Amino acid sequence: MSDEPAFVATGGRVADRKNFEVEVQFRLGAKRAMVKVRDISPFGARVSGVFLVHEGDRFFLKLPSIEPIEATVAWVSDFEFGCKFARPINPVIFEAVTR
Repeated sequence: MSDEPAFVATGGRVADRKNFEVEVQFRLGAKRAMVKVRDISPFGARVSGVFLVHEGDRFFLKLPSIEPIEATVAWVSDFEFGCKFARPINPVIFEAVTR
């Protein structure tokens, strides 16, 4: 049985995303940068910055007040990319972080 939710939100996403503009730390191996999260759901986010990534890259994002989140790049377009979190953010923690 899959851990994925059984529904799909608008645009083929697993869940609708919340507007959430915050600058966060990004780490891909030994490379580190500050990037901006543009929108987020418990399952993934849209990120912008000048850091070069490729589909399938695994990395960590450090959101405010919680431990770093492991994610995988799902798509890339210019200086923006979408990612899927390795584990969904707990709904209670998600609401607290995005408040």
